[in-house]
Parts: sequence; C-alpha cells; structure tokens
Amino acid sequence: MTFWSCNGYLDPVPQDRLSELVPWQSYSNAKIYLNSFYGYVSDYGVFGSYFVNGAYVEALTDIAKSGSSVPGAGNANIYAMLPSTITPGQNALSVWVSAYEKIRRINEFLSGIDEYAKFTDAEKTLLKGQAHFVKGYLYFLLVRGSGSAILIKGITTEKNAPRSSASDCWDYIAQEFDLAIADCPEEWGSADFGRFTKGAAYAMKSRAMLYAGRWDDAYNAATEVVNLAKNKGLYALNSDYSKALTSYNTGNKEAIWEFNYARPLDHSYDILMAPGGDNSLYGGQVMPTQELVESYELKAGGYPDWSAFHAVGGVVANPLYDQLDPRFAATILYNGSPWKGRTIEPFVNGKDGFCTYPADGGSNQGKTMTGYYVKKYLNESNTDLLNTPSEQTYVEIRYAEVLLNLAEAAYNVNKPNEALAALKQVRDRVGMPTTNLTGSTLLQAIYHERKIELAFEGQRYWDLRRWKQASTVLSNMRVHGMKITQVGSGFKYEYVVCDDIDRQFPEKLYTLPIPPEEIANNTSCVQIDAWK
Repeated sequence: MTFWSCNGYLDPVPQDRLSELVPWQSYSNAKIYLNSFYGYVSDYGVFGSYFVNGAYVEALTDIAKSGSSVPGAGNANIYAMLPSTITPGQNALSVWVSAYEKIRRINEFLSGIDEYAKFTDAEKTLLKGQAHFVKGYLYFLLVRGSGSAILIKGITTEKNAPRSSASDCWDYIAQEFDLAIADCPEEWGSADFGRFTKGAAYAMKSRAMLYAGRWDDAYNAATEVVNLAKNKGLYALNSDYSKALTSYNTGNKEAIWEFNYARPLDHSYDILMAPGGDNSLYGGQVMPTQELVESYELKAGGYPDWSAFHAVGGVVANPLYDQLDPRFAATILYNGSPWKGRTIEPFVNGKDGFCTYPADGGSNQGKTMTGYYVKKYLNESNTDLLNTPSEQTYVEIRYAEVLLNLAEAAYNVNKPNEALAALKQVRDRVGMPTTNLTGSTLLQAIYHERKIELAFEGQRYWDLRRWKQASTVLSNMRVHGMKITQVGSGFKYEYVVCDDIDRQFPEKLYTLPIPPEEIANNTSCVQIDAWK
C-alpha cells in the first residue's frame, strides 16, 4: 500500500538504506559504529591476517620456522632467506594501504561526532577516547614499519601530502594515546567489558615510546600502569604463566587489553598451529626452533650443556626439558609433552610426524620440521579442529610486557635499580632466580627476557628491528631443530638445519618501503631513499 503526502514526493532521505546521520541520533547507535574499530587492532595481531599472516611473523626471526615454502603461506621463509623479494610493490609486511583506509574511517567518525551527534558531551568524550586509541595504534604500526608516515589528522580532500618527520609522527602518536588516556575510564561496567581503558592507553603508549626511543615517555607511561596495579588493583601478573593470555573477564588481571572472539566471529589459530596428530592437513604451520629452546635457562639458573646433542649423527639421550624454565613447557610442545590425553610424538613416523624443509608440495602438512610445536595460545579443549573454529581470546598487551617496557625504559633513564626490580617481578612469577645485574649486562638480560616471556606473541621481529640487532642476529644464519628417531625404548636426537639457504636481513629492511600507488597518487610523497 502506497501513501502520498504533499512533501513526501521530494523527500531526499533514502528509504532503502540507513542515512549517514543515523549513527549520530543516539549514543547506542554511535557505539555500534565505533565497535567496528576494535577489529582494526585484532586484525594486526597474532590471530590476524596481516604481517605475513599473524603468527607467521615470528618465523621471520631466530625463534620460529614456517612450514611452507610457497608464496603466501611461505612468505615468512621467503622473506627471511630471500629478502630481495620484498619490494615497494610486493611487501606483505606493509600495512600502508589498509591502515590509511581505517584512519580515514576514524577521521570520519570523529568529524561526525563533532558535527552531528545528538547525545551528551560525556558520551561523546567516551567515544572519542576509544577512536583516538585506535588511531594512535594505526599510526604506530605505520611508523614502526616505515619510520615515518603521512599525518592525516582529519577529513580532507587534498590527496597530496608529504611524509612528516619521524619526530612529528611520534609526537602525534603520543598525542593520540594521551587523548585516549584523558577520555577513557579506568574501568567499564560489565555491559561494556573489553573496551579500551585508561590503563590500556598508557600500556600501548609505553610500547610505542620504546620504538621512538623516548625513554622518559615510555617510563612514565609504564609507571602509570604499575600505579593502577598497585593503587587500584586493576592489573597483576597471573600466578600461572600458562594462563597469562586468558581473558580479564575470567579473573586474569594480567590482560590489559584483549579482543574476545565469539561465533560467528572466530579465527583459525588452532587448525593452523596445532600438532599434526590433532590435524594431519594443516597443523604446525609455525614451529619453535632449537635456537629458542636453547635460550631457556635451567630452573636453578644457568644453561644446560647442549653440545652433546649437536654431535654429528645424533645422540641417544634425554634432553633436560623437564629442568628448564617453566615457561618452556607452557610455550612449547616437545617430545613426550602431555597433550589432550596423550603425549606428543614429533619423531619420524610418530603421530605428530617429522619432515625436512622444503617439504614436498611446499607444505609440511601438519608435520614438524624442528621437533617442536607451539603450545602458547592453543586451546587444548578443542578436539575437533575441522569443525570447531577457534574462539580463544587475543591479548594484545599484558602486564608482564609493561613491566619489561618499564625495565628497558628505566635502564635508559639511568634508573638501573628500578629496571632490575621490574625484571625481577617477571622472573619471580615463574620462580626463576635473578642476580644483581648491572650495566650492559642488565640491558642484555632485559632483551633476553622479552625473547622468552613474549615468545610467539608477535614481538620478537619488531624488537630486533628497533634494537638494530636484526641485521646481525638474522643474517648469515640458519635455524635448527631436532630430528628425533625411535631407537628401542628410547630416542636419538639429531641436530639438523631447517633452512636450505642462509637467512639475511639487509640494513634497508629497518625501514619498509612506501607502496608505489602512494607515490603515483600523491605527488608530495617521496620514496624512502634506500628503496628508490
């Protein structure tokens, strides 16, 4: 039935779609609009699809090996061993295009609040704070990758704009996080669980300022998080390291900001990373290396002697896995690890299998190449990987990282006692001894602690880049593993190379190139010198 009115005939408001003004008619509508921005952060995380597919970024480093050798899934191996394949036009580490699309939407959101919103100023402030958090995060990713960025601070029709200086970019990132700090509450009510908080903004600022080398800012931001932990009881280290990445909503106060998945929003981490015995087609896509295993200390302190296991032809013996730092067993599945009511069999012809790199067909297809599988983040209760997508929480930043951020910043502002105290807190949680370290030895211990504490959380590659250690640590080397073979009732462990050529990290990779379409469409943007 059709109705006519004298002015309805010329009504310019479309009836078949939502008007652009609808989000601003109520606070609840605007919150729905804002919710889409939360996925922008998780997109770039361990469960996301950016940076050579989330968790795969660890395989660019010495701690992990990717199981694929074909473009796409195998980009981590290709980039690690053949970095010349990274070009301005082909670079899976770049977020330039995707980040600016997201920044444009956030700028539209912030502009819309100011121009059209029909709700209270207090509600506008809450929304703006969350939007500024995501904007600061996206610019952090851009500058972390390329060293500088084009600062688009609001809605504009001007397509030509130069890259700002690194200093101006870091100023802007700090400013965005400061706006989030000012506008976000310390806590939200249960109906808004998971939204950005003041503590999350301080935590992310502490991370960003480490990359900027702004030690005072990093120190101050991390200290604010510690104060919220001490004075308000908002954060704490989980007494069980293996539960440090679970949801804050389940009592894990270590999670400072997390992204919670629930069907139909899910991810594929389990089917990609689980041991081959759980899934013979896709598992074990990223595997721990022997280099990482040998980085774990003994529970009593010091390091085990692995030299016997490096002998040509292998050795029949039992590695001291059960005597290592407790974080080893919480992070890595090794031969004999208990798992889903069975034990892991990463040996030749074992249930979880073994193969060499490069595998036939370009993929390990669920077999390990190093003798190990990743345990961290896996959901042990998921027993039907083909039919049950992953829903475990993604923790973007946790209290242990903030303590390590504080330790590094405190060291660099000449507060070694505070640096040592923060480092000690992280190690005390797992019962690891801490000696009275000083000078450069203390700094190296902080670096090493990040490698162990944050393994497979997506930090190692970027840490090595910001420390300017990547060109040394990741060049002229190959990662190793253990080929394990049953011998009677025991096992022979053979130290094997898991790369077919040396890995390389040329100096120019410290700054990633600008995509050619940006150069073509923006006459004011000049390519980074090393990539011209």
